[in-house]
Amino acid sequence: MEKTSYWAKNDLSLLFLLSIFMNGFETGGYQACLLYVGQEYDLSIGQQGMLAAVQLFATMIAPLLLGALADKIGKKIMLVIFTACRALSAAIILFASGSMIFAAGIFVLGFACSIVQYVAIAGMQDTYPQTRNRRMGYITAMFALGAVIAPLIVGLSLATPWGWRSFFVLSALIFLILTICLSRTDFAPREDVNPEELVHAEGGIYIKGAAFLCAIMFIYVGVENGFCFFLNSFMSDTLDSPRGYLALSLFWLAMIPSRFLCGIFAEHRSSLIYIAPLGAAVMLALLTFLTQEILIFAAVFVFGFFCGAVYPNVLTYVADFAGGRTATVTAAITAATGIGATVISASFGFLHEQFGFGGAFLVLAALLGADVLIAAMVPRLRR
Repeated sequence: MEKTSYWAKNDLSLLFLLSIFMNGFETGGYQACLLYVGQEYDLSIGQQGMLAAVQLFATMIAPLLLGALADKIGKKIMLVIFTACRALSAAIILFASGSMIFAAGIFVLGFACSIVQYVAIAGMQDTYPQTRNRRMGYITAMFALGAVIAPLIVGLSLATPWGWRSFFVLSALIFLILTICLSRTDFAPREDVNPEELVHAEGGIYIKGAAFLCAIMFIYVGVENGFCFFLNSFMSDTLDSPRGYLALSLFWLAMIPSRFLCGIFAEHRSSLIYIAPLGAAVMLALLTFLTQEILIFAAVFVFGFFCGAVYPNVLTYVADFAGGRTATVTAAITAATGIGATVISASFGFLHEQFGFGGAFLVLAALLGADVLIAAMVPRLRR
């Protein structure tokens, strides 16, 4: 390859990493801002929940509507357009005079972030065919890192004249710079393609393999959301603890080293893909029997560590089953995560009414057990 310097090889990788970091940044920041947005617009808890659902709904439908488009018109144009849309959404939010306009801005933000999520991941796989499995750990770690940092930035923004809006001012500036950088960067592959990759690319999408990956992520993200949304309430009800938010931060924090380690040990992906949900299932089941706050904090951290390894290991198999259409398969996985988050999170209330928090978490642990069985079959799949 002509491009041999570090920057020439990794310039596009850094832009992909920053794009995913900003997805996590926006997710964590919006969650942290929601309370203050509700206070400004005089919204009830139920209305705040509807605002949260707007972003989730947009995230779910975006890959369903446009999932295959990036493989047809190119990943660069998709990333440039929808990164610019993220800057536009921040502008709508900044100047929103009421909750309905704010909701419109959040919808655009969720829709654009969902597109960027799967296109950037697919772009990383196509551009770096030799090192993509290692890079999947790094790119997914950036989402968790953004989600951890954003609430801290929101806290600092409250001391500024614009309050919570300062967070979106910063986001808009970063999105504008990122749009310009993406538009000026060449998306040509930075590594040579292995000959066997060309054979896989001619075979078309392996539907069974792609379906298995979607099933794993449908269950995992549904369990993750059901757990995260109700962790604070679980600790408040069972331990009378007001520190559930700290446990949630530990959960996200644990994902960062976990995903980096997945990148380092990517050659062991055939084992890691089922060890991750197995460890998560065991820790979630154990969590229901603990009665001391410090032990729950420790269990939540370990649970987050195992959970963090699920997504990057699933992504390492996308190219194996995509037949050259990496954006389409990654979009299908992204859609499955949104549907799983919606369905399983919505079901948690019913599970809680029937079995309480402990029983509901045990049901989620059982679902992760099903994930283990599916994940164990993935390395054995052949066209």
